[in-house]
Amino acid sequence: MPSSYDGDSTTTNTIMHQVLEGLQNSQGNKEIPFSLLYNKKGSELYEEKTKSEEYYPFLAEDHMLELHVDEIAAQIPPHSVIVELGCGTHRKTAKILSAIQACHRRCQYAGIDVSGPFLEEAYKNLMQNVDGLQHEDMDMVQADYMEGLKIVWEHYPHENVCILWLGSSVGNLSASAAVQFFRDAVAAVGTHCQIPLCADMWKDQERLRAAYYDKVGVTGLFIENGMRNVLALLGHEVSTKDEESWVYEVDINEHLHQFEMYLKFPADLKLPQVHIRAGERVLVEVSRKFTVGDFNHLANESRFVIDMAWHDQTWGMQMLIPFKEAYVRCWHATDAFFRNLPDWSMKPIDVRHPFCFYYGHLPAFAELKLFPNEVPTKFDVMFSQGIDPIVNEPSKYHRHPEVPVQWPTREEIIDYVQHECKKLFEKKSSNNGFNALPHHMFNSNNNNNSHVGINSGTTTKKKLSAAALKSSIYSSGNNMVPISNGNAMMGGNVAAEFRMVQISNGNVIIGGNVADNSFMWDNEYPQFTTHVSEKFLVSSEPVSVRDFLTFVKEGGYEKEEFWQPVDFKFFKDQGHKHPATWSKVHGEYYVHSVDSTDHWSKVADHQPVFVSLSEAEAFCHSVGCCIMTESEYHQILLSGYATKVHKLCSDGWEWTSSVFQPFPGFKPMVEYPEYSSDFFNSSHYVLKGASPLTHPKMWRDSFRNFYQQQYPFVFAKFRCCKNM
Repeated sequence: MPSSYDGDSTTTNTIMHQVLEGLQNSQGNKEIPFSLLYNKKGSELYEEKTKSEEYYPFLAEDHMLELHVDEIAAQIPPHSVIVELGCGTHRKTAKILSAIQACHRRCQYAGIDVSGPFLEEAYKNLMQNVDGLQHEDMDMVQADYMEGLKIVWEHYPHENVCILWLGSSVGNLSASAAVQFFRDAVAAVGTHCQIPLCADMWKDQERLRAAYYDKVGVTGLFIENGMRNVLALLGHEVSTKDEESWVYEVDINEHLHQFEMYLKFPADLKLPQVHIRAGERVLVEVSRKFTVGDFNHLANESRFVIDMAWHDQTWGMQMLIPFKEAYVRCWHATDAFFRNLPDWSMKPIDVRHPFCFYYGHLPAFAELKLFPNEVPTKFDVMFSQGIDPIVNEPSKYHRHPEVPVQWPTREEIIDYVQHECKKLFEKKSSNNGFNALPHHMFNSNNNNNSHVGINSGTTTKKKLSAAALKSSIYSSGNNMVPISNGNAMMGGNVAAEFRMVQISNGNVIIGGNVADNSFMWDNEYPQFTTHVSEKFLVSSEPVSVRDFLTFVKEGGYEKEEFWQPVDFKFFKDQGHKHPATWSKVHGEYYVHSVDSTDHWSKVADHQPVFVSLSEAEAFCHSVGCCIMTESEYHQILLSGYATKVHKLCSDGWEWTSSVFQPFPGFKPMVEYPEYSSDFFNSSHYVLKGASPLTHPKMWRDSFRNFYQQQYPFVFAKFRCCKNM
């Protein structure tokens, strides 16, 4: 697609117009459309370029797909049509199609390319390399991108269209052209679509430069081939002497995060319609790189939500979904969840509203936040906000509507929800209002007041490679310090010996960077610097079920010396003698497993134990340790020891001993001012990371979950910490 992309069909006349417009420019650098780089010779040179040791993007994308292709396939609805823009190497596409085939038992594919031979080769390669792919599920479309998308939509008007754009091709477009491209793609196929977008990350400039100045010089030949194609289109035959005189140059534009590849002409070149003067340069290709903020800006301006993202320091992949489609999917998922709940009058947790509240809460919340000037109905108010009573003083609440003596019937709530959803949808559709929806309207609820629904934010899920993970687990390294958890109470019969990692003291940055254009809750910013004053030790593994089982069996809940007085009294009064997620049957302990298809399964002793902060602190006191602070958590991340402190960001929220309070300079968010402010009451504590049930959109280092100290119904792990 030409760099001056404007949505027109790339016919010969259009390309000629773009060529002349770019080369007749007298107000700056002349340029040519990058689409002319990819004739047969250009494609061969590009394939050769991908094999050079310096050109990392091809291998980086291939590696990311290897790690995450099953997750990507799971995010694509069944019966979707997988549309590939430009039929390049079949290897990566085959990986994705194979994963979709395995996930959904069928894969429909449409390849779009202006080259008939490329389409034929792609068809042959994919049929050979994707098991189960059927001839009738292959649709090869010879056209430019936008025309091809329109043709695909005509063939599959009722299917979700998943548009693959691999190889960081979006980097060849300017920021404004990329936005227009995605808007035009939606115009071509409708909002029932999604785009797995892959692109290169902005990184160390030496590595970037090396990728475009490869030792063999293939990139320079690739750029020269594009210029040769342009001049041939203008009727000029390039001599070997002319070509050898061209000078290939690369500029780094830090402001725009892009590499710019030029050819410099040492002598005048005069053609009937074009004059390139001696010493003048022609911009042949732009390769834009991306920060997380760049991805977010592109999505926002293009009217997409980043539903999931997979990043490392080299490469980024995001699943983009149009605002309107995200809205529809959110409601469908909610309906499916509540449809499977037989009794809406039951409470998920004793200190919460019944299930029926949460179904009504979603549209009520959206109605009140999106249309604050409208007079709310009785149901709007009733379902507007949940409750979070103080656990050990249930009569104390934050602000909330009066709890009804009798909740509406299931049928009444369904009627209300359907009416509200239809109204919201019609209002937003009639004025194109989906484009102005705040992100959290698609995917958020107060995490403390709601235990159903979709969660919040846009983030990155970082994973170690299998080799790195294995190395970090089995290699102790110089920072690993053994420490026994033997104690008089434990009687020496400790289930496990904790292995501790030494973390240095120093300054630590906390909070999210608003410049990333990511959605964040108001309690996550402004970013500030604090100080961890002392070195400390932290256990490399979370405390396991096996470890905590020893604490339970040896009477840990009866030993007042391990507990804060208010905690000991609360758990004794409640009769708790083991975690709330456990059950004791015929002397055997069982635990609710989030990974099991069975409701109850025997305690898996190697898994992290999920407990309240009060229980976690009691255990730590029993072994002479404590719970880490929020600052210490971030120090572990920043110090580079996160690979040795296992499961820090996953497999359960991570308890900290820090009271939930605002950062310096805090301002309540305008759209939802009560989200955090209602809970700055010294009764809530900060949790970090994510649980096995956390929606991926909450996977970000800045996210702060918050629960009360004695609250037992949370998938939260902990680990032992010790000052040095």
